[in-house]
Amino acid sequence: MELRVLGAHNLESRSTRFESHLIDGVIALDAGSLTRALTFKEQARVRAVLLSHRHFDHVRDLLPLGLALHNAGGAVDVYGIRDTIEFVSAKLLDGSLYPDLVRIPSVQSPAVRLHTIDYCCEFAVLEYRVKAVPVPHTVPATGYQISSGETSVFYTGDAGRGLAGVWRHISPGALLTEVTYGDGNLSQAIEHGHMTPSLLKEALQALRAEKGQLPRVIVSHMNPPWEDDIRRELAALQLELGVSIVVSQAGMTISL
Repeated sequence: MELRVLGAHNLESRSTRFESHLIDGVIALDAGSLTRALTFKEQARVRAVLLSHRHFDHVRDLLPLGLALHNAGGAVDVYGIRDTIEFVSAKLLDGSLYPDLVRIPSVQSPAVRLHTIDYCCEFAVLEYRVKAVPVPHTVPATGYQISSGETSVFYTGDAGRGLAGVWRHISPGALLTEVTYGDGNLSQAIEHGHMTPSLLKEALQALRAEKGQLPRVIVSHMNPPWEDDIRRELAALQLELGVSIVVSQAGMTISL
């Protein structure tokens, strides 16, 4: 399984992109920077999008992706919990901002096919097994464990303190998690449902207690003003826990 990081931040600039990742070129984890990170040929290969929640920096590129696939005669399946699908359907894909992609070229065969999923129930996406697990955030949100053969990765999406409650539901070989703030902004992170290195430490210690070991950790969704702090604190955490922590960046490809 190959993970391609398309965007690794929660703000955009010339050098940063909204969060989005791609598994084996066919499954997208969130849609923050799907189109600006991919060629049209690469976009045409995307078969499914797993949405973690409804916030703008995770759903924005559904519109241009859907139109590009429609123009190419293709379609994409979009999965999310009920809150996410209902919000995206009503606010983003209602036809007022862009072509009505859930109804063109026809209602029976639209460019964007929406699927509502349930927590803690495994479902199939292409040849992959996917399990959605609730994660703590300011709006209803889900993380996803994606498995193929003996390989698996758990993507937290946006998640804050309380992530330890997730571990009993999953057994990932790799953990793709957000860390939005440095520890100097701990109270802000807790208020807004995000992680800092010390909150990640809490979650990893609970994961080790639950499973007896730690998976490789990949960090994303950094807030650029605090990225230097995040990187420094994660380097210390890596040494303290004896765990591999990779700080992701757009364009990075990781073999899982």
